[in-house]
Amino acid sequence: MAFHGDFSSYPLPELLQWLDGSRKTGALHVQWDAGERKVFLLTGQIVATAAPGLWEHLARALEQGGMASGQRVLTALETNQGTTQTLDLAPEVEALVRELAADELIASIADLTQVQAGRFHWSEDPDRGNDEWVPLSVPLRHLLFESLRWVDELPDIERALPHDTMTVLGAHHAKSGQPVVQRAILHACQAHGPLNLGRLRLLLGVQRGLVLRAVHDLWRAKKVQVEGTVELEPDPVADMLEKGAILLRERQFEAAAMVFSALLISDPSDRRVREFLRMVEREHVASLYRELPPVSVLDPVDDPEALAALRPDERQIASMVNGRWDVSAIVLAGQLRELDTLKTLFKLRRMGLIADRPPQSA
Repeated sequence: MAFHGDFSSYPLPELLQWLDGSRKTGALHVQWDAGERKVFLLTGQIVATAAPGLWEHLARALEQGGMASGQRVLTALETNQGTTQTLDLAPEVEALVRELAADELIASIADLTQVQAGRFHWSEDPDRGNDEWVPLSVPLRHLLFESLRWVDELPDIERALPHDTMTVLGAHHAKSGQPVVQRAILHACQAHGPLNLGRLRLLLGVQRGLVLRAVHDLWRAKKVQVEGTVELEPDPVADMLEKGAILLRERQFEAAAMVFSALLISDPSDRRVREFLRMVEREHVASLYRELPPVSVLDPVDDPEALAALRPDERQIASMVNGRWDVSAIVLAGQLRELDTLKTLFKLRRMGLIADRPPQSA
């Protein structure tokens, strides 16, 4: 299946959300006045990205940042020919290439989301042609959330760094473990002396938004000095989002949902919070399905006293466990949301009111 359209009728975040929810496999090609970008998906996972001149940009940034030989990186990318196989590079260098390619992709999608213009073409054709593909392994929902976060935080960054003539002075040396663009900036400032934002961007050869964000983060962490900046108040929402993201990575779904629900109540218009709350729920649902597959058939356990202690909505779910319906049928037939139905089934199983049916012998 192939289809195309423009972002005035189908906004990019909604398109990405649909592709993620559908676990699509194929290639998404987006174009706008400032450029174009291609993303290859495998069941909702980004496995490669391409853009005109992408190989040269990555090689130049890593060399100017003192992290790798640009020619070595370029040769490895050309030899790879856009496959999803590992690159012929040291593991730590390949990790830097993939990290920088992912950052470039997020920056491109953030730019495109911000301008709210452009067009797209989706195809399930597996042929990726001769484009400059770079292998990745990034969940599509991560791209969606990060690009929206970048769009929402851009006004604060541009208020702090409004002119390309502002000079950046490195106050610390680059260290392994730092984000790749930050390492490149710190190395460039040490190697070439103070650089204004415009020259720094041209030296590294990456997108302006990517450089501004990295400089802003370094400045906030007091690892660089920027002439003419005025100290900004920290964004409490951004801090809470980061704490919520840590809870999500630790699979503490209930705690993460409470954080984002509280933030949403305080500011229902914040798109970052809405998108992250939806992502928490999707991750929670996926986690529950891994432990209780949709095709699992559950048997009821007769315990009238325990059933009487349940809430009416929980008793309604318990009444649908009949030894014939599988989990997916119960979810579809129930009046609760998918997540709430699954959580109720887990509670019933924990209370001993339903039991997993033993697998059928061959």
